[in-house]
Amino acid sequence: MKKDYSYYEKFPAGWIKKLREELHLEFGPDFWSGGSAIDGKVDKLPPVVMRSFIGKIASFFPSKPQGITLWGTIYFTPHYPEMSKKFRELKGQDEAFIYEFGMYAHETYHAVDQKIQGKLKWFIKYILRLIKTPNAYKHPMEQPAYAFQNHLKRVARESLHLDKEQ
Repeated sequence: MKKDYSYYEKFPAGWIKKLREELHLEFGPDFWSGGSAIDGKVDKLPPVVMRSFIGKIASFFPSKPQGITLWGTIYFTPHYPEMSKKFRELKGQDEAFIYEFGMYAHETYHAVDQKIQGKLKWFIKYILRLIKTPNAYKHPMEQPAYAFQNHLKRVARESLHLDKEQ
């Protein structure tokens, strides 16, 4: 299990800057171990693990998640590369890239939320609510992460289209 602390580098710097600004707005200036969204400390973003036991186990959940975030690390499941491939085939390279950024933004939201609330407290609260609301899209702790993801995907899409027009 290798943690990739530079995963964010695959995305345009403007997207990462916007991600950090939105995290700053959502969670306050000290959203990740000190530092702020404006100070340029992108190394404070969560690491990603592409292949792991945790990701493999999570892939068996009924909701078939593409990622799971635990203790500040994003673990992508085997569903993630499959879905990314489908996006490329059906919607093209740009939409696949936006999808990948959206996934990273969504899971980063969870990583920061876990940090702010307390990792164990967050996890217990999540599991208890998962029992009551097993649908990932309706889970009360998923809804703000999906809204965050959708907002950042819109920003990324607009950025791509603006860059192509110039």
